[in-house]
Amino acid sequence: MPCIMTGPASATTAARPDDLHRGVTNLVENAVRFGAEVTIRLDVSGTTLVIDVEDDGPGISDARKQEMLEPFVRGDDARTMDESTRFGLGLSIARAIALAHGGELSLHDRKPHGLIARMQLPVSQAPRLAA
Repeated sequence: MPCIMTGPASATTAARPDDLHRGVTNLVENAVRFGAEVTIRLDVSGTTLVIDVEDDGPGISDARKQEMLEPFVRGDDARTMDESTRFGLGLSIARAIALAHGGELSLHDRKPHGLIARMQLPVSQAPRLAA
């Protein structure tokens, strides 16, 4: 499967590296599972670090995008998949990690088909971590 990575040579954000690694890994694993080609983009826009994970799979309908970010929500295909695939749960974990770092996770349509999972993190703010 082709995986294309684009972005600046480096960017800095205050983060718990293991948590951030897990969040981005969850997004990439979902993209690889449903797409034939995955693109990972890193961009810095003002004071925001933007990580886009794009795939050319079937995508998620607008009606389900917000729901798929909620804890314990799984996609329809998950009912027939093996428990080890963790379909859909990785999105809510990635969202929780983004929120804990003062950022957000959003889902967008990729044209002509597919999904863009966008994690936005502040570059100048210390993370809000649970005690």
